[in-house]
Amino acid sequence: MLAWQAEQFGEPLDVLKLKDIEKPVPGPGQVLIKVQAVGLGLPDLRSVQGRYPFVPDPPAIPGHSFMGMIDTAGPGSLFKPGMRVMARTLYESHAGALAEYALARDFHTFLAPDSLDDAQAAAFVLAYHTAYIGLVSRGMLAEGETLLVLGGSGASGSAAIHLGKALGARVVASARGEEKVNFCRAQGADHVIECEHGHIGEALREWTGGHGADVIFDPVGGEPSDQAVQAIAWGGRLVLIGIAAGLPKLNPLDMIGRTYSVIGAAFPNRSEVERESAMTDLDKLVRNGKLTVPIEGRHSFEEVPRMLARLGGDIMGLHVIDF
Repeated sequence: MLAWQAEQFGEPLDVLKLKDIEKPVPGPGQVLIKVQAVGLGLPDLRSVQGRYPFVPDPPAIPGHSFMGMIDTAGPGSLFKPGMRVMARTLYESHAGALAEYALARDFHTFLAPDSLDDAQAAAFVLAYHTAYIGLVSRGMLAEGETLLVLGGSGASGSAAIHLGKALGARVVASARGEEKVNFCRAQGADHVIECEHGHIGEALREWTGGHGADVIFDPVGGEPSDQAVQAIAWGGRLVLIGIAAGLPKLNPLDMIGRTYSVIGAAFPNRSEVERESAMTDLDKLVRNGKLTVPIEGRHSFEEVPRMLARLGGDIMGLHVIDF
């Protein structure tokens, strides 16, 4: 089968090559899926660069979130050939989805709702399930609370804006540059903080009349996280999704003094209960039209290296590779 593979870590334009490799075989509780579309996200770039913890060694085939048809079901799998599904790949087995076929565990595979087209289903798993575990499973976001989404123009950030609004929260997003600020507004954010020329925490305090954020959805880390936590509300929750800008400087004494909590949220490490809740709630929101899953760009299989290179810069929202 054909696959975009990096035999050594590096930048996508330098190391990704289209290879003809052996078609994988599903093991117990796994499925082999004929790929039809792949949603792009920052983990895809990081896995090629050697900066993603779930891909510690090359070779790397990127492609985390995808959809397709079940080709073969492994021993004990609950899925059957021909089923239309969306899934997270077996990254740790060097089996990403930017290939003709990809492996997935049953645990990370879901029947694709008829209300989502192929591109929407491909992008949905990583972005929206990550947003769900951050906002609902761990952040316990309640209707009427204030949510701050750091990096609101990214794939997971834009999904968190949509989900936060669907859950009835007041949503503030941070973004860098006028184009990304306008993008976050278009996604439905009630307010957007331009973080290139201002302090996120100070701006948030001002906009909320001193209350701050009840929940901070943080796929960024680093200085933006440090600024944002200065405006976390009493009893607030900082939910760490990623560290694109580096490690935040967490202060336990500050957590005790202002009674806020810091919680980690990772899609691969959720429980069965969290998985079932996400499936039920997200499916209902999609069917009711409260989540529309807008796709900002659809690209060809040949464009993979170029599109992955863009993930570190100007790309906004959900982008998909069509097969």
